[in-house]
Amino acid sequence: MQAHTIKHRLPAAIALVLCVLAIAPAAFAGSDMGQPSADNKPPTVVETLMSAAPESVAKHATVLSRTGKILKKGDSEWVCRFAGLTGDTPTCLDSQSRAYFKARSQGKTPQVDRVGLTYMLDGMTMGTGMHMPPHVMLIVPDLSSLKSFPTTPQSGMPWVMKANTPYAHLIIPMGGKTMDDH
Repeated sequence: MQAHTIKHRLPAAIALVLCVLAIAPAAFAGSDMGQPSADNKPPTVVETLMSAAPESVAKHATVLSRTGKILKKGDSEWVCRFAGLTGDTPTCLDSQSRAYFKARSQGKTPQVDRVGLTYMLDGMTMGTGMHMPPHVMLIVPDLSSLKSFPTTPQSGMPWVMKANTPYAHLIIPMGGKTMDDH
């Protein structure tokens, strides 16, 4: 019964998340997180990492160094840290996304219990050298719910990365940029 309920509620949940994220760029406008301050000082590591998510998320997140040392203790499930092959990509993840990435890094099938979110609002450079624009990653419990989305990023619309694997997840570009934009 629970799987049946999840299967029927998941498309509505994804639609809701997409609607919220469609208006989200306006919420990020004017944010100066991760940008040089008025006195032209470069951002601190904490400011850089917090720039991966909207201020409302980042201000409550725990911020970790590359070695896992707590740089700022938060009061929510969110963690901001470096990610990616270069180790220079700021990212903020909820607990579900952290469990997903831990399983993926260990070559295990992720056990996804609920929708998970990962913010990468500074974008990232992939191992191929291709630059991904600012985006949000959506981890879902039922991978079949992703079948209606394209599997290539060229559309500028949400698309499935790692399609047809246990690691499939939805990439939602932010700010109207595509993979070709820098």
